[in-house]
Amino acid sequence: MKALKHTLIVFILFLSSCNKTTKKEKPLLNSDSINQFKLKREEQLKNDYSTAAKLFAEEILRDNIRTHEFDLTKLEKPNYLRIFKSNGLKKIIAYSNKNYPQKSEPSYYKHFTLFVATFDNQKSAKLTFERIKSDSKYGLTDDWSNLKNETLERVKALAVGAKPGGMIIQIGTQIFSLVETCGEVPFGANWIEYENRLLKYLTRSGNEEFEILNADCGNDRYRYKKTKARR
Repeated sequence: MKALKHTLIVFILFLSSCNKTTKKEKPLLNSDSINQFKLKREEQLKNDYSTAAKLFAEEILRDNIRTHEFDLTKLEKPNYLRIFKSNGLKKIIAYSNKNYPQKSEPSYYKHFTLFVATFDNQKSAKLTFERIKSDSKYGLTDDWSNLKNETLERVKALAVGAKPGGMIIQIGTQIFSLVETCGEVPFGANWIEYENRLLKYLTRSGNEEFEILNADCGNDRYRYKKTKARR
């Protein structure tokens, strides 16, 4: 019995020693790894303007705000979502008024207030915006017969927003599409003030210049320009 107890004690001490060794050998994050993680996170936050867009939507829609997140494998309703299609696309969020339309789900461009497309990095967002800018040269009155299927789908989708009006902006890892209509302005005296309100939310340093695509009610296409938020 004494021999057995002695053997058990030795075995337990051996296991304890193994556990301690394992714990000691467990890799820990060094200060360089932690600093790299912090820098990466800071860079992500620096290029993320989605919170600013949400604050804008909350001011405009107040208690009537409704949030949508779309299935990236479909991008069918509204068809307008196709303009954002890209390998770098991570998600699309949209905001709408929960009282509009009545008795049906929002399914058309004019049913929404703001679309926010987020990409995996700033380069992807910029490249997609440049492609949208290229698609915008085809207006509603142009001949589209020579366009290939994928381009034709995007051009058609973009034209949906050109006729009632809207503003498309790329900054950081996001592309924003502000919906306008030929009807009542949700904020301010006119649509220019409405657009400027969003630009103010997206402004951080106070002097940013934005590349935008803009269309007013009745336009046949978006027009490219650079602008700043007006004070």
